[in-house]
Amino acid sequence: MAAACQTPARAPRMRTRGAIVAALVAAGAVIASGPARAGGEPGPDTLGFRLETGATTDITSEYYYEDAFVDTTFLGRRLVDTPEARYAGAIYATVNGTRGERRAAYQLQNELSIGDKVQRNALSMSWRDDPAPAWRFALSPSLEWRHDRTFGRDQREWRGSVRSRLRRSFGDGTHAAELGAAGDFVRTSGSGSEFMLDRNAGRAWIGFDHLGLLGDEWRLGYRLASRVFPDSSSRDHVEHGWEGRLRHLFAGGHALTVEVNGQRRQTHRVVTTTRDNFWQEEGVAEVDLRAADHWGLKIRLDGEAMQYDLQDSTLFFDYQIARARVAARYESEAHWTLAVGPRGEILTNRLNPGEAYRELGGAVEFELIGGRSLWSLTPVAGWRAYDESPVAGLAVSLHSSYAFYGLDAFVDQPLVDRVRLRTLASLRYESHTDPAQNAASVYLSAQLLWTAR
Repeated sequence: MAAACQTPARAPRMRTRGAIVAALVAAGAVIASGPARAGGEPGPDTLGFRLETGATTDITSEYYYEDAFVDTTFLGRRLVDTPEARYAGAIYATVNGTRGERRAAYQLQNELSIGDKVQRNALSMSWRDDPAPAWRFALSPSLEWRHDRTFGRDQREWRGSVRSRLRRSFGDGTHAAELGAAGDFVRTSGSGSEFMLDRNAGRAWIGFDHLGLLGDEWRLGYRLASRVFPDSSSRDHVEHGWEGRLRHLFAGGHALTVEVNGQRRQTHRVVTTTRDNFWQEEGVAEVDLRAADHWGLKIRLDGEAMQYDLQDSTLFFDYQIARARVAARYESEAHWTLAVGPRGEILTNRLNPGEAYRELGGAVEFELIGGRSLWSLTPVAGWRAYDESPVAGLAVSLHSSYAFYGLDAFVDQPLVDRVRLRTLASLRYESHTDPAQNAASVYLSAQLLWTAR
């Protein structure tokens, strides 16, 4: 019998990070395709259709060291990689239109992907109606099916959601109140589904905001959510959330933005674990200074904190994270921008000092938006220093300090008439003071699409 003991490393965290980046880019592509919009002025109703078809490929791999055994024989530390490539054909269809002499607007979108390891279909709709000059109603239902056979899984998944929003404008239209409600569900089956719980959730929120085109902007909001997990009654919980945002413009184009968010989560009944009984707070302060011509300076400070009702020293312990970023920014008349600057991060906690760290690094952010092209390249590098306090029961610290190097890139580039290439890349390498914890991750995704109009 063969067995292996993996040295704790950053590899699982890298996979999650790459998946989040991919999801955000995919969501951005959907938004960029154009939400349903009414024409504003009364007139003949419109109807439009857009079809994109093509091929996609995803390549991912992680590299780390592990201790390997065969029966009772120790084979030594070995470098392990988990490469996987998957391919698919994709069809994206979108229908946009208006009703009631452009008073109402709608969009119907379907995304179908058939691949060697992942099959997916997602259907979504958005409807927006202005029943009166000061009122706006929006409804957005969606349904998704997915069959995932990556990394040895054979998981089937259903997701559905519906979101509604009623907005009332006041006065000159800069002040408004918003009332919303939403619900969603998740159902999984097959190999690998044991790591994802089925879920039913309902949410409601209320918000008040002021949108000033040339002046201050602010928003205040409260939300309430309840989630029930059929597979685990101990995870059922209710969550209160709040938000606040203020943006102030100064003479010369300078701006100050302050945001605060928080949530309080409590389980429906007394449970043995504290994972769903906590307070969490987040705050951001950002200063955007405009210099002469095309130059600017952006300073961003943000932090978050977590407090569990009952802490433990291994998984659910209170912590605080503080981050700072400074970037000198240049905006060219040729539709590209370049930002360069340092960034730092600190995590502190009391019960598990082995998880505390200090990080210092830098990044270069390049963006090009011209015509129908979009390029975004962000190389980063830095050093993360962990505290040397050993974890209880271990003679050495769980983590070792390391230097890191990374690159996030997204390219949306037309090639020939009606054909475009979309590429996403996320690369990261960690060089530890303990070489046994060295790790790397690679995620590449490419889409070659043809658009019919």
